[in-house]
Amino acid sequence: MIYFQQGLGEKAIAERTEATLKMAKVTGDAVTTVSDQLTAIWNNFDDGTQSLEHYVDVITALGAATASSTDEIADGLQKFAAIAETVGLSYEYAATALATVTSETR
Repeated sequence: MIYFQQGLGEKAIAERTEATLKMAKVTGDAVTTVSDQLTAIWNNFDDGTQSLEHYVDVITALGAATASSTDEIADGLQKFAAIAETVGLSYEYAATALATVTSETR
């Protein structure tokens, strides 16, 4: 998987793989797609204060609660993460904003 190519340690690879497989199972998305999306999210928002699964939980809950999907939110964050982090938006705020915009413009 992509995590080996990132040069991560064994523990980080195991944690990321577990979170990725869980999200892929819940959403039905391909593992390669989910790993790309989560890599962008973790690389831009993870500061060590939350578990890796927290990031999965947030977008999965938003996808279920709105007229958007987890894949749409994750894909949007993948494209928007660097900008959001640069301007100081929290992960939760950025994910919620994307879910709202996707849901409202549907």
